[in-house]
Amino acid sequence: MQRTYKPTEYWADAAVHAVGMPLGLLAAINIVARSTPYGPAMVIVNAIYGLGLVGMLTASAVYQMAPAGGAKEKLRRIDKAMIFVMIAGTYTPISTITLFGHHGVELAALIWAMAGLGIFVSLRYPRRFEKALFGLYFAMSYLLLVLINETFRALHHGVLALLITGGLTYTIGAGIRARRKLFHNPVWHGLVLLAAAQQYAAIALQLTGGV
Repeated sequence: MQRTYKPTEYWADAAVHAVGMPLGLLAAINIVARSTPYGPAMVIVNAIYGLGLVGMLTASAVYQMAPAGGAKEKLRRIDKAMIFVMIAGTYTPISTITLFGHHGVELAALIWAMAGLGIFVSLRYPRRFEKALFGLYFAMSYLLLVLINETFRALHHGVLALLITGGLTYTIGAGIRARRKLFHNPVWHGLVLLAAAQQYAAIALQLTGGV
């Protein structure tokens, strides 16, 4: 069943997306532009991150704003799948650059394999494995903990703090969304934007020296 929202909640959510999409696009363009002095590898990994971020924000906006019907259900599949792309894309720059030689590449390969599984299930079996997919989102989000020693040594303390608070912000938002109280949708999406901003700042500071 497709959930319907009160007009005030619908427009509040639309406002969040109207802010988030252009900010995400600007962030992606900025981080790729700042990467150019560091060589093609840095440009590529940050472009992957930027595409994941913009893709997730765009898919969410299109799905949430679409009218109820068959098309909206298909957009929901894409929305769910793009969350996996965004998570894996967020991991890619730090794991393949900062943690290179410290099992970072292996971590990136694992996170993209998990994302591939999540994308396949989201597109092929919609609404069939919702709890399992949520668990996969959660597991991917905290997978960096398996390299906690390497992460503490390689990352600046401010960067690590931003990554941790970003993860916690996502977790709090997911908890609010799960309760499905009034205005849970715009609050959830607002916290997604905040968490994405924190993780963008972490990646930009670590890899390009600024935001």
